[in-house]
Amino acid sequence: MQTIQLQSTHIMTKKLLQKKGAKALLSGSFQSAFYLFERAFWLDTHDLDSRIGLYLADMGIDFGQEAVGIYEFYQSILASEKRSDKQRVQRMILSLIEAFDNKTHNLSKAVQRSKTEAMDSYDAMSYADIKALLKTKDFKEIYSRLPLNTKLVFGEKGDFYEFLSLLVQNDYIEALLHYIDSLPRYDMELIPLIEAANNKLLEKNKAKKRQKVSK
Repeated sequence: MQTIQLQSTHIMTKKLLQKKGAKALLSGSFQSAFYLFERAFWLDTHDLDSRIGLYLADMGIDFGQEAVGIYEFYQSILASEKRSDKQRVQRMILSLIEAFDNKTHNLSKAVQRSKTEAMDSYDAMSYADIKALLKTKDFKEIYSRLPLNTKLVFGEKGDFYEFLSLLVQNDYIEALLHYIDSLPRYDMELIPLIEAANNKLLEKNKAKKRQKVSK
């Protein structure tokens, strides 16, 4: 009986540390957040929530705004995604943090490789064609009519980020996450897109809460 009680306390302690760590991080108290998440991490080194909090608290000491932005985005995704997708989201966030730390990642090779591969596929479409259609049609109309398995080909890195920006502006947050998750490497130019997507998710979650209250 004593062992069971200790295990229960252990779990509660970890959760409490994570909760306090999150509060400290979001308030800009990064040293305190680091200490709290570090304690939670050593209670369970396999817990990715603690690992993410620890890394972002460390990042926040030098890059506070970026660290808070990524953590808010992380929490917003968790609130809107299925629980079964939690580990996928956590791996994506950890990769974003790694990309921020390295600051040297770029998508040039990935873009060129995808261009070569996609051109060999019957269901490929050049983003240049979409840009041409945007002169006379709405993005939502164009994107919603694309076949499910269509591969988009981007000739330049800037085109890819322009496309991701259009996804955010038109509330295709799930599609944005899919594209980000499929990238072999992350680039720092994703940060503004993540912040914009986070604002969209916050608005969506608030709307859901208002609907529940009205019912």
